[in-house]
Amino acid sequence: MTAEVAIMNKLGMALAADSAITSGREGVQKVYNSANKLFSLSSEHPVGIMVYGAASFMEVPWDVIIKSYREYLGDRKFTDLEFYLEDFLDFLLHDERFNNSDVEDIIVYRTFSDILKRIVREVEDDIERNDQKVTNEKVTEWLMDCVIRNLSLYKEKQEVLLNVEYDPFRERFSSIVKEIKEELISFELPEELKDKLFELAFEVTRKDYFSLGSTGIVIAGFGEHEIFPHLLNYRLEGFVLGELKYKKLKEKKISYTNDQKGETAVITAFAQREMVDSFIGGIEPNMEDAIFGIIKQVLTGYQEQIQKHLNITFNDEQVKEIENMGTDLYKSVEDAVEEYQENNYINPLLGIVRSLPKEDIADMAEALVNLTSFKRRVSRATESVGPPIDVAVITKGDGFVWMKRKNYVDPVINARF
Repeated sequence: MTAEVAIMNKLGMALAADSAITSGREGVQKVYNSANKLFSLSSEHPVGIMVYGAASFMEVPWDVIIKSYREYLGDRKFTDLEFYLEDFLDFLLHDERFNNSDVEDIIVYRTFSDILKRIVREVEDDIERNDQKVTNEKVTEWLMDCVIRNLSLYKEKQEVLLNVEYDPFRERFSSIVKEIKEELISFELPEELKDKLFELAFEVTRKDYFSLGSTGIVIAGFGEHEIFPHLLNYRLEGFVLGELKYKKLKEKKISYTNDQKGETAVITAFAQREMVDSFIGGIEPNMEDAIFGIIKQVLTGYQEQIQKHLNITFNDEQVKEIENMGTDLYKSVEDAVEEYQENNYINPLLGIVRSLPKEDIADMAEALVNLTSFKRRVSRATESVGPPIDVAVITKGDGFVWMKRKNYVDPVINARF
């Protein structure tokens, strides 16, 4: 995993990324603190890029891809940051070194195996909860229900990220889907269920689902006509039948005033962001979710408690009215907490960031990544965020400037670097 932070104000922006990279499978993992996740995207212009998630794309390390693109870009420049992003994606699409059709099997494999593993775990939970002897027929029934439910979920998604057809997909990747099925399910399935599994593999591959092996990219800096910082966050999976699967996740712009076009100060985190969110919002996100989950459970089930403790019975209309009242109360609590966070945590903090000099936003970005690293170090979880922290500042006038950077090159014996 990774922790990355971007802080922006009108003077410029600071980017910070940790160096931890996790290798191996669950239970047999090794963490190395030597990964490069922050790069200058152009040698000539004020644009940087951070990557998180998978360390490679189509089995090519991102370090190699980004430096190849930097050479390809040369001294070309674009008016808006978004054009750098489009040019970068176009580079991936048309450079055959990063679009190897043999690697497409891996993209489909990891996407469908993620989904099927989750389905199998759900069925295994059903088996554990069942006191009676469970037959293959019963397991097949549960499996079919779960597959159909997931298939319906993805069919209902309107956004299509890959323009691929079902028949060519099945012909090309039938052996991959069959291999995953045989790895995770030990008994023979009826043909109808096999067909549903192929449909599910097709839907999750072309719709809005990204596997654990996908990569997030953050391109940040200035287009030629932009005087304030601009940030774009995308998710990339890889190529399937020659089509690139990607999605825009986030866009942040510094503007003259806080309006629909942008903000005057931004703090945003990527990948492992819980400690940064805690720092900004005043409460750890998982704790916040747990508290609101309890409140919702209490308020939506309030009529049952009234009937139980007061020994009265409500008719259907009264039950509905009390449920609606509970929903309204929950929304009121949610809005009140959000307003309190805005007024007492978020807005005061952004008010300070708005006027911080470049050096201080760099220190702040580094501190927030270090905070996440420290939390992982004192918890039982794998130390998947770790030093050294790479920090860069990007400004309109000075361009991309390293504030802190690890380097495997010894300058004494490598003078040319």
